[in-house]
Amino acid sequence: MPATHIQPHPASPPQVPAPSLRPAAIRLAIRGLDPAPFAPLFRMGPADLVARGIRKVVVPENPGIMFPCRVSLDYPEAGEEMLLLNHRHLDHPASPYRAEGPIFVRRGVPAFDAVDQLPPVIIQRPMAVRAYDEAMMMVEAEIADKGEIDDLARQWLRQPGIAHVDVHSMRRGCFFCRIHRG
Repeated sequence: MPATHIQPHPASPPQVPAPSLRPAAIRLAIRGLDPAPFAPLFRMGPADLVARGIRKVVVPENPGIMFPCRVSLDYPEAGEEMLLLNHRHLDHPASPYRAEGPIFVRRGVPAFDAVDQLPPVIIQRPMAVRAYDEAMMMVEAEIADKGEIDDLARQWLRQPGIAHVDVHSMRRGCFFCRIHRG
């Protein structure tokens, strides 16, 4: 038996796709700290480092998720040399949210630089996530489980008043990285 083709009724309205309810895609740009300012510090002796409040650290065996590097945004290997130092990550003179704290940096590693790829150091544990406007005023803040950071950052960066999102350790409050629109 031949196939029957059904023709739409001539009075049927044209098929129009339903409007998308999804907001425009937000790309996440993440870059580790620039390694250049830290390179000369690795050449200093222990007394000079201590005088500046910096400690040289050799990563022990089986470090787990300790010693997260803020340049590579990855974890070091056992035996690697790192610096533990104070870093001002939010330095807007008119903001009451100016902030600094301890960070680890590895010797001779390139800065993490990716779009839509979260770095290893922020997907291993719950993190404190904070959104700031152009004046560096905190607008939003949440504790995010390791699987929630991506969605939360995208949700906040869809808001026109949000300039960037900072990610900090939940326990100690240490700065890890900054997320911008990509």
